[in-house]
Amino acid sequence: MQLQDKLGQEIILLDGGFGTTVEQFGYDVNHFLWSSNLIESNPEAVYQVHQAFVDAGAEIILTNTYQAAIQSFINMGLNYQDARNYLKKAVEIARRAAKENTIIAGSLGPYGAMLGNGAEYTGDYIISEQDYIDYHKERLDILIEAGISVFAFETIPNLEEIKAVKKLLEEYEEIEAWLSVTLNDSTHLSDGTQLDEVIETVNAIPNVLAFGINCTSIKVIDEAVDKLIKQSSKDIILYPNGGRKYDASNKVWIGDEEQSLLEAAVRWKDKGVKFIGGCCQVGPDDIKELKASL
Repeated sequence: MQLQDKLGQEIILLDGGFGTTVEQFGYDVNHFLWSSNLIESNPEAVYQVHQAFVDAGAEIILTNTYQAAIQSFINMGLNYQDARNYLKKAVEIARRAAKENTIIAGSLGPYGAMLGNGAEYTGDYIISEQDYIDYHKERLDILIEAGISVFAFETIPNLEEIKAVKKLLEEYEEIEAWLSVTLNDSTHLSDGTQLDEVIETVNAIPNVLAFGINCTSIKVIDEAVDKLIKQSSKDIILYPNGGRKYDASNKVWIGDEEQSLLEAAVRWKDKGVKFIGGCCQVGPDDIKELKASL
């Protein structure tokens, strides 16, 4: 099942936040690899989360590989082959939970996710274009080998990383992808880049079929959505967090949740947004509500 197979639908539901959901289920994610550690230590917990989102009505589920860079596994003492095997195992677990019409998308978090310091919310890191390409290509190739053909380059906070993904995808015409970013405010990427420039860059990536925003507050997304719809040549994908801020030092979410995702999703659907789901702090019950209403 591919993204193209879903584009005739009026609305397509994604899953929600994996790490915060598995934590709500009682599993510890206070780890350098965050929830990706569970691929090794508790694969049934990973399956339980995927299954809960599928049962709630999600038509797209993401592999539990957001923070699962090969180097991250190696930093934890595993060898290269073990790291490869765990990425493939993440696909196998997702496939167990999927239904016939479920799309399994390979989650590819930004370089900042590997740093483990919250940099995916600031874009405060600078490496070479080739380093960005190598970072994403390594996981991309392994997940393709495991049978994945739809990919989510998500939570990207940095324009230079987006440009590197654009160059990388020139070599992968056979796959489909979406690209989603984190915003500092309604007109700026997390690294301060004007959103207009980001949209222009993504518009020029042929096999990116959807562009949007994730792990950003509903309020900021609400303020940005009209610009996305007007300027993006792609279908729009939105999956906000619950509005709280991430404390990278203590690896916890702080503050209060914001406005209702359900109310916002109805507004976004009415504006023509095609893909809607949730990120951190959005669980299966929230997706079930979206399914019932949208």
